[in-house]
Amino acid sequence: MIRDVLENSLNLPSNPSLKELFNEKLQEYGLSKTQFEKLANIQRRSLDGILDKTSKQTDVSNILKLSEFLDMPFDILLAYHLKDRSVEEIKDLQDSIEITFINRYFDLKTLALLGFIDKKFTVNELKKRICEFFKLSSIYEYGDELNEVLYSRTKRSFNDKMKDFWIKSSYKYFELIDNQNDYSREALKDLIPKIKPYTQNVDNGLLTVCRALYNVGVTIVFQPMVPKTQIRGATFLVNNKPCIVVTDLNKSYPTIWFSLLHELHHVLFDLEQLKQTRYHLTGEPDLFLIHEDKANQFASEYLISEEKMRYIEPLIHNHYMVDKFAKEIQIHPSIVYSQFQFRQAEIGNNYWGAFKEHFPVIDSLQANLNMSNWDVESLELAAQKIKELFTA
Repeated sequence: MIRDVLENSLNLPSNPSLKELFNEKLQEYGLSKTQFEKLANIQRRSLDGILDKTSKQTDVSNILKLSEFLDMPFDILLAYHLKDRSVEEIKDLQDSIEITFINRYFDLKTLALLGFIDKKFTVNELKKRICEFFKLSSIYEYGDELNEVLYSRTKRSFNDKMKDFWIKSSYKYFELIDNQNDYSREALKDLIPKIKPYTQNVDNGLLTVCRALYNVGVTIVFQPMVPKTQIRGATFLVNNKPCIVVTDLNKSYPTIWFSLLHELHHVLFDLEQLKQTRYHLTGEPDLFLIHEDKANQFASEYLISEEKMRYIEPLIHNHYMVDKFAKEIQIHPSIVYSQFQFRQAEIGNNYWGAFKEHFPVIDSLQANLNMSNWDVESLELAAQKIKELFTA
């Protein structure tokens, strides 16, 4: 509201002044200034401070009384009062508006933990960081520019600030990457059967697959999981082209590949619904559940069929046999163990802590994929780097 009042104050005519409007009303009611002061219980000094714009602070109760007397909406009278006020007072109000806006849309504590901001930032430093990162001319664009695109069919909740930040930054990131390759569903169908062997190359396999997918119009980015969310992956439709985010949730190498195949199922079969919702999150509650079971089944069957899992399960504690089996079906052994863990969890057995020594560390994978972390200077620069990486 204060933001609107300040904007209105800039557009008010110079004449008549608030003092002139007050005097006209006194004449209309046949009252003297002293009579009004007694009736409204306003001291002369306070009234003159409002009318002459000499008061150092705005007394809201007196503004309300004057609003009733002048038969003028409170926000309009406040705009009259603020017009031509001191630079210091206006700046204080603007700072108050801006920090309120920032606190409403951003989880500053979590963003500081991520390294996106410094917890000692001033209001101006916060504004600069947000605007430079998202390539905005004003912080208020953050609340306006993507809302119609991303939230026209869903209910936004300001309790989900980090999820909102993640969604908006991901969407903006894909807009800036702007994959120029046309999306071809047929080319994607031809490519998917060729993906599996690359799971065996921990350092560069995912990068190779991401480059191939980029060439058929599907943009993949790999990002850190954002605190206060459980997003495993997401599929966006940006400029009518499919875009996928895979996160490092649980830091699990097999989960990364499973998530990629899960999201590719959405690209193949759910694009029509994505045209309406614009994005789909995997791992978070979603009002538009887009065939999650089918996507999970697709990813599982693609990596290891039900028949093959039944064969290897009795031998799961024999690493030599698991390793030999994984090579035969051209996947990384950790994927076999991971699938076993999930299957056991479904029947109430907990194997999540088992086989850790056979799961690769994903540090090199993360480094090679040039992740867009939150300490980058801007999404524009991050987008340029990922384009260079995928087209090298």
